[in-house]
Amino acid sequence: MPLQPQQVKEINSVIEKIEKALKPDHEIGAQSKAILKNLLAVNKIDRVPLFFKCRREHSEQIVSHFVNEKKTKKSRFHGNAQEFIFLV
Repeated sequence: MPLQPQQVKEINSVIEKIEKALKPDHEIGAQSKAILKNLLAVNKIDRVPLFFKCRREHSEQIVSHFVNEKKTKKSRFHGNAQEFIFLV
């Protein structure tokens, strides 16, 4: 199903915010804040995640854009249909 113009604006807005914060060593994914913080703690990863709010239905498209177009590594903690995109 094609995206509506408003949806494209929302996705582009989130992509723009992420691009400003993206560093070459970052990994990208989608996950809830509480779950991601717990996953990082359990796996003894001391990196502080950056979170970007988005609509659940757009999270996969945004992550795919960065993985496919920007060659950003997808995090192993990525989940589908999440309300936050994260960078670690």
